[in-house]
Amino acid sequence: MEKITHYPVADVKENGVKNDNFRYIPIQNILFDQGMTKKVNDVCSDTAKKVGIKLLKRDPLPIYKFDKVLSDIQGSKPLDPITVKRFKETKFYEVVQGRTRVVASLYEGFTHVPSVKL
Repeated sequence: MEKITHYPVADVKENGVKNDNFRYIPIQNILFDQGMTKKVNDVCSDTAKKVGIKLLKRDPLPIYKFDKVLSDIQGSKPLDPITVKRFKETKFYEVVQGRTRVVASLYEGFTHVPSVKL
């Protein structure tokens, strides 16, 4: 069985709501939009090829604060789970909030991303 690796999850969100209803999604089940893919190609394309990320044809939104998020993850700072929604009737998920955390998780070689489903 594969060991699950991920960034630490904060006990409480910045708005004071407890982070208690999250689960770990395998990073290869997350669809990467064009903006995420562009950043992946800049920082960790070899890892992406090994993992086999899947692409989602969406407008390319840029990735912001990558260096800050990566620094937080590397410093083991607890972060909020990402928010996802299921893509059609598949095992894949679209990222609603937390695209930078997904790319930074891939960069760090994590197998899973903490997430909350809509």
